[in-house]
Amino acid sequence: MSVLYVYAITDSRAEPRLEGLHGEPLRRIEGGELAALVSEHAVAPEPDEELLWAHEQVVEDLMSQATVLPLRFGSTVERAEALSAMLAERREEFLQSLERVRGAVELSVRAELPAPSVETASVRPRSGTAYLQERAERERREREAVELVHRPLAALARSSMPPGSPRDPRRFKAAYLVEESSVEAFGNRVGQLNADLEGVRVSCTGPWPPYSFVAGDAA
Repeated sequence: MSVLYVYAITDSRAEPRLEGLHGEPLRRIEGGELAALVSEHAVAPEPDEELLWAHEQVVEDLMSQATVLPLRFGSTVERAEALSAMLAERREEFLQSLERVRGAVELSVRAELPAPSVETASVRPRSGTAYLQERAERERREREAVELVHRPLAALARSSMPPGSPRDPRRFKAAYLVEESSVEAFGNRVGQLNADLEGVRVSCTGPWPPYSFVAGDAA
């Protein structure tokens, strides 16, 4: 039995004139106002670096033609009927997601933040209270360092996936949903942060399809 490999969901009526993985043609599986863009394969494609980049290229090509909700590598279904039913059942969710990302792209930001300064500890053993106060102060300074990067970038974005709490608080990572017309301004702001923030190195990659802003798995 063959499988349908799903690249994206769209509300566009245009026929995709692209090839998918392994040169297989793309086609539409419709479900009401929506359609999934798929290719058919004898077996589910196994991930390797070449296919991962091929998947990315297909999604970016689709995104250049219409608004799409991109799916990550490896999204497959066995039956077109099941895919159509899922599109109909989750119609409102997908339509809302399409409106959220329409005209926008994802930019990924990483930053190396300076270690917060901590006063030299006394040679005497610290009490539990002193240790907790010191840790709270360190965490406060770490949050402030994160906000120095995140706040000005979030102001230029339609939406953002704010930085979480990595094991190393000096490693910042976040995703921003940015209007296509604002990508250059966003990049300029990243450059300005590098110039203004001592000891901070900020990098930005993209534009990418808005994977981080698609709610839930579609297939």
